[in-house]
Amino acid sequence: MSHRRWSLIALVLAPILALGACDQIGNVWERVTGGEEAATPGPIALEDVPLAARALAGAVRPQDQVAALLAPEPVMIAPGQILIGAQVERELAEAASDMGLANSLVRSLRAQGNEALEQLPETTGKEVLERAEAEASTTARTAARDVLRRLGVDGEVQVRPGGVVTVNLATIGASPTSLRYAQQASAEVAMPAAIEWNEADRCPRIVLQGQLENDISLATRCAIQRLQASGQFEYAEPNYIADAGFTRPPRRDAPPPTQQQPGGTTTTPQQPQTPMTRIGGLPNDPLYALQWHYRARGTGEGQSAGGAGFLPFWEASQIGSRTIRVAVLDTGVDLTHPDIAASGNVAPGVDMIANPERGGDNDGVDGDAQDAGDRCGTATENSYHGTHVAGTIGAAATNDSVGVAGGAWDVTVIPVRVLGRCGGELADIVSGIRWAAGLAPAVNAAGQQIVNRNPADIINMSLTIQAPCPASMQAAIDAAVARNVVVVVAAGNKANQTRLYAPANCNNVVVVGASDARGGLSFYSNFGPEVDILAPGGDVFADADGDGRPDGVLSTRATTAGCYDPVNQQSTERCYYSFLQGTSMATPHVSAALALLASQSGLRGRQLEAALFERALARHSADFGQIECARSRHATPISTGSVTCARPSGRGSLDLGLAVPASTAASP
Repeated sequence: MSHRRWSLIALVLAPILALGACDQIGNVWERVTGGEEAATPGPIALEDVPLAARALAGAVRPQDQVAALLAPEPVMIAPGQILIGAQVERELAEAASDMGLANSLVRSLRAQGNEALEQLPETTGKEVLERAEAEASTTARTAARDVLRRLGVDGEVQVRPGGVVTVNLATIGASPTSLRYAQQASAEVAMPAAIEWNEADRCPRIVLQGQLENDISLATRCAIQRLQASGQFEYAEPNYIADAGFTRPPRRDAPPPTQQQPGGTTTTPQQPQTPMTRIGGLPNDPLYALQWHYRARGTGEGQSAGGAGFLPFWEASQIGSRTIRVAVLDTGVDLTHPDIAASGNVAPGVDMIANPERGGDNDGVDGDAQDAGDRCGTATENSYHGTHVAGTIGAAATNDSVGVAGGAWDVTVIPVRVLGRCGGELADIVSGIRWAAGLAPAVNAAGQQIVNRNPADIINMSLTIQAPCPASMQAAIDAAVARNVVVVVAAGNKANQTRLYAPANCNNVVVVGASDARGGLSFYSNFGPEVDILAPGGDVFADADGDGRPDGVLSTRATTAGCYDPVNQQSTERCYYSFLQGTSMATPHVSAALALLASQSGLRGRQLEAALFERALARHSADFGQIECARSRHATPISTGSVTCARPSGRGSLDLGLAVPASTAASP
């Protein structure tokens, strides 16, 4: 073939080869930048994923169940158990003197207490505090034993980290009729004891030894009053039992399964690794289409009137960072869940439940935060409440073509197990707050310390106690906030005044009420001036969009009750995703939003909290939350004689879309 012919062929092939080369380069560039995903954004088709990645539970519940949901419940305490606050602040100056610190510092600590402590270098301040706590706790333990001796009762007195001393009147008998859960107990499950508590009841001026020995409620009340009257403690209060505010569903023939690793052991999370580069946008999780709560707030296509604006934030490539740490004080996290096991967003946590009966895992405090369940009696199944909450924050892997999306694609979730069978004890919650903030270690039965290597930036508490804010809880919250931690709590689910429920009635917390898919106040949400913000909590009694599914919050939760395949609506044996409702579901939306804002801005503590309200809040209208007084027993008339009542619901509703800078907002 002549040279001229070769030249003609080369001229013809050159453009074709060039186009092919460009195409290959383009493919490589798309894979590097994520453009390949962007070409086909959105949830992967349900029929293209395995059943375990799409099956879910949840049906619209009948209205006749609402009354039972809102019915008042008695306040419960752990019988014979008392929390005492050691007078730590009084020991600060003495501790500093023993360390040989300058006299000026000693005088400042004596005069100003904790305020002066905050001015010291971090290492020095920590050592002073630890010494003061140890000395004050020893003094409190001795004083408590003396008070109990004079009352004529025996009690085990123990010191917990953080200046908290616990009393257990273990040798006192209990009236069989006083145990609320006695009828539910069986040989199958040993239920933790609990008794009803009325704050107004008083110890008689004259009480006989036999009365104390035969009535644990009376003995607890008299011991608390004597401890308070001694003036030797910061506080003395009952060990309240907290609740997640979730109505546990009836148990099926078999309990909900959990996936286990070979050998029957649970997965231990590793330290989160640096994730691969992801640019955000519309996630491909197949069930994301049912998560109305993450959509842009509005009434247009692809929006939801009750949406919290996460999608616009993701579309601006704001998906979080694993340097942001969120502690979840709840029932733990199911580390074997198919959407969590491989997410890499969960750090090692802790099980703070000291009572093995309440823990349900045959041990006490340890480093295993696995969600072992919380069912109360044999008639109900486990709620896996903490797993659902953690999934909303970001424990569930997002954009992985499996199940659901989480609020923060990249975040470090630290599970702190404080809720177990029939609820959780105040003593464990207080210890959990201190551990989560890096203030104090956990201590197991063998005396070994479990130190938190990932102190939280944000603490999520989706739990309530119907009582004034316990002093022990307030002290732990204050100490955490002083460490630049934002504490986010649920308002409660009784359509009542928030001031009646802790920790929502505590100081230094962000209180979250619940909104529904229509953007209104959810019918069950507590309200009042204590509420700071609303976020999607859903309503499983409604179906506003008519899709046949409840308007609940969809997240990670294993169950065998009411499971079905959304492709063909056929029932399935088990599933790993559920619709739930509650201020418990609203709270993790705010925690996830704070994590995203922290990643975007670098802010922490009070500044981060301020950024939430300044940048990510859709303001309420003047008449928001108003209702006919006849429909709300606990709402307040807007004026004397008015038939319209107010339900104050915070400054506005969460809308992350407002926090997206105009320069980075996604193009329509």
